[in-house]
Amino acid sequence: MNFDQLKEQWNNEDSNVHIPDTIEQLKESKHPIEKIQKNMKKEFPAQVLAIILIGFFPLQFKFPASQYLIYYTSYAMMVVISSYYLYGFYKFYKQADLYTGNTKNSLWKIFHELKLNMERYQSFGFLLLPHFLLTIGLVIYNTLEEKGKTLSELTNAHQYSLILTVLIGTLFVVISIILWTKYIYGRQAKQLESILNEIDE
Repeated sequence: MNFDQLKEQWNNEDSNVHIPDTIEQLKESKHPIEKIQKNMKKEFPAQVLAIILIGFFPLQFKFPASQYLIYYTSYAMMVVISSYYLYGFYKFYKQADLYTGNTKNSLWKIFHELKLNMERYQSFGFLLLPHFLLTIGLVIYNTLEEKGKTLSELTNAHQYSLILTVLIGTLFVVISIILWTKYIYGRQAKQLESILNEIDE
């Protein structure tokens, strides 16, 4: 007796229990996974290109040669962190590619890997903040120096305004990273979770 016959026989009996279309639901789960893969295909080259372009910031912002060591030490650390993240990103992409949707366990595995990848994605964004704060600091320092001023010469009001601006900017970036992660992967994660919950029921 195949699965469809068993389901029909069960549903014909006087019972409130309803067997879900498990096989169909597992097949449907391929759709959100395919969307995840499409998003990853677009993001991976964009992220690699962005990391390369960040290396040219000192030329773009005309940093003096004396600041190159400071900048590129921070940049090297960022590249190491990015390489680790991008390797995990690629690994997850290959795992999603192997998913066939044949078993509930494999669907749970890909769901948990997706949640882990979302956390890793956010952490990666947060880890880039110190480098960008350093870059902004160098830009501000060089701008003041061009005007013949130093940070110590700024009035208390200007210093507080600068600190507040940096704090607000950092908070804005953190919120943006969280919202962007939810926008890119959150919908597919909810779809997978919904399918898994239906199967459990």
